[in-house]
Amino acid sequence: MISTGTMAVMALLAALTAVVPLGVMLLLRRRGGRWGAFWTGVGTFFLFALVLEAMFHQLVLGSPLGAAIRGNIWLYALYGGLAAGIFEETGRLLAFRLMLRRRRERITALAYGIGHGGGEAFLLLGVTYLSNLVLLALLQSGTALPPEITAALEPLAAVPVSTFLWAGFERVGAITLHMACSVLVFAAAAGRGRRWLFPAAVLLHFAADFVTVIAGARLPIAATELLVALCALLAAVLAARVYKNLEENPEMT
Repeated sequence: MISTGTMAVMALLAALTAVVPLGVMLLLRRRGGRWGAFWTGVGTFFLFALVLEAMFHQLVLGSPLGAAIRGNIWLYALYGGLAAGIFEETGRLLAFRLMLRRRRERITALAYGIGHGGGEAFLLLGVTYLSNLVLLALLQSGTALPPEITAALEPLAAVPVSTFLWAGFERVGAITLHMACSVLVFAAAAGRGRRWLFPAAVLLHFAADFVTVIAGARLPIAATELLVALCALLAAVLAARVYKNLEENPEMT
């Protein structure tokens, strides 16, 4: 059975995936950020990553080409990174050009970014941990669960607490990357000689996912997460410079 300490860490991380994004958004709200931008980020992530990108993966990985991609770690990292970068950054661009076209304040980029990154954290990590905790609680109470569910939960007992903590650390880096890419794409949507920032955001997103797959297959989890955090940090440095130079109310062109 999984330890009480591990379950407590899972519960804490699940709660933080909701509390931290909402807390950041409350701070941004005091500076003029809008909840509409936040929820647009959540919805855009859901549509472009969990629906459209997932459908694309089913088509590609279910085809004869998919076997070759899955059989080569370099091809898999290249394919996965490009798909994530193109789908999510395109969704970001469309959100700024269409749904948030009238929200031209630069704080909109950060409000959208915490929604996009926070939505990903809650839907991918928070919901997974919460569902696992519910099933573990039922199992420990003596409730009979289907054999396949019990078998799926058993490996959790062998996972060290540090692995869950690194997962939380990874989400911090991912949210940072999403906020940085949101600033870059917001600036690209505003035009004025900054359209190159859209492909830059795609490449930065690709790089982080590519490193995650390759390093994750060859390096300890700590080294992998630190490399990914470095990618997020580089994106944040670039985004900070762009954000500083953005006009307060750029026209979308």
